[in-house]
Amino acid sequence: LRLLGVEETLRRIRGMFAFAYYEPSTQTLWLCRDRLGIKPLHYVSRGDVLYFSSEVKGIAAVLPLAIDPVRALFSIASVADDSLDRTCFRGVKQVPPGAALVCRRGHEPEVRRYYSPIDDFDEAYYRELDSAPEAHIVETFLKLFTHAVERTLMSDVRLGAFVSGGIDSSLVVAIARKTREDIPLFSADIAGEMSEIDDARRLASHLSCELHEVRFEPGQLLQEWARATWHYEYPIVRHVNAIPFMTVARLARSSGTKVVLTGEGADELFLGYPKLLARRFERIARGPVDTMMNLYGKLPGLREFLWPQLSPQPTDFLSLLAQDFQRQRIREPSLQKLAFLGEEGAREQYLTLEMLQESLHSLLHRNDRMGMAHSIEARFPFLDEELLRFGISLPAKFKIHRSTRFHNFKHPFLEDKWVTRAAARDLLPRELVHKRKNGFPMPGYRVVKVKPSFFRGGYVEDALSLSCDTADYITRRANPMHVARLAAVDLHGRLFEQGWSIQRATEHVLQHADAA
Repeated sequence: LRLLGVEETLRRIRGMFAFAYYEPSTQTLWLCRDRLGIKPLHYVSRGDVLYFSSEVKGIAAVLPLAIDPVRALFSIASVADDSLDRTCFRGVKQVPPGAALVCRRGHEPEVRRYYSPIDDFDEAYYRELDSAPEAHIVETFLKLFTHAVERTLMSDVRLGAFVSGGIDSSLVVAIARKTREDIPLFSADIAGEMSEIDDARRLASHLSCELHEVRFEPGQLLQEWARATWHYEYPIVRHVNAIPFMTVARLARSSGTKVVLTGEGADELFLGYPKLLARRFERIARGPVDTMMNLYGKLPGLREFLWPQLSPQPTDFLSLLAQDFQRQRIREPSLQKLAFLGEEGAREQYLTLEMLQESLHSLLHRNDRMGMAHSIEARFPFLDEELLRFGISLPAKFKIHRSTRFHNFKHPFLEDKWVTRAAARDLLPRELVHKRKNGFPMPGYRVVKVKPSFFRGGYVEDALSLSCDTADYITRRANPMHVARLAAVDLHGRLFEQGWSIQRATEHVLQHADAA
């Protein structure tokens, strides 16, 4: 840092980090966060005092904090933990991924970005990969990925892996197993038809690894809800599976494991989400509807009269405003750099960049908060810098691949994450190689029934002036999932605004909610 300077060091440094560095000569404090935001870093600026911590609770221990009601309530729409620089607390911000907060005496703190995922897109490298045969692409991926896994294996404590039986975590373990014989595996057996434990067992048997399982019943969601929310620091809405994730971390810790490998990042880097592939069928599926809309549109005002919900609504604007129009602001400069691919080509190539800057951030938050709840450090081979550069520049045709197999009803005859599946063919059982994306499935709030009394005397009742009649009505007539999400906001408010203990909040949940 002294030789190269902070900004040059940040451009060269690898891995995950969040640190503070003070330069006495210039009286400058640097708060620095890794490229993708794997580790959290929060701060509050009050007058001439700056408070910072890896957790909001660290700041709250010395400074009274209040929840931002707008961001808390809009978290029902799964937008709160996606933010790269905001939180649910007034005045509490995050140092954005790939950035440093520079604080000089007498000056306002300044955010300086040293990295954005679009920086890793190289047009010349893209063209080189685009003209390469498939065998070369797979070979290059395997080489980079093997090096990435090997780097994450360096540890002087017991190291294991979180697995679901999906292609990503399975491939991580298959590569790691070549170097390290003793890799215990940890997985959750979600009660019911969504359980993937058989695939995790198949992986453990194939690689001769010890599998540790924890059973997660519907009732445990209620028992662990408050504790998970306390560590998560947001209302748990988007990633309800954070709750069983925490129980897996507890299992790993109880076995003496302190470091785990995960497959996080593969879906973002190599397009593993079904909704991304389904885009290719959207135009065909919408054809008849679009034709009808165009016909009605020839009569002034008729289309808007018949389908007013299709016109931009103030509520849509408010939702985007609560998100700081983050997606829209990020997208524009990236699409400009990809313009040489044409409009449709640029949009498809941009999907990886979009996922790396949106959904990945909330997943990394889930992993860090739920893992560190039990002092578990997670490592992410798919987010290695060299592999990241390869994945960002890799043409979409090597991610979304035409197939003679039906594969997935959401995107028939298109195979997601083709390059990772091709690389895994000689390493994993066929069932795991071609397994469809499930994403740590669980019933979530579909099994939760909230009683009207849940909201009595709580944060939501105060923030919305929620009457008993309204609480009774919504718990009887509104979408139960929406009511459960509102309960998640209320639970967060009781813990962080009203100062409830985890035990008291847990007792409240068990008394005023049921799980089927």
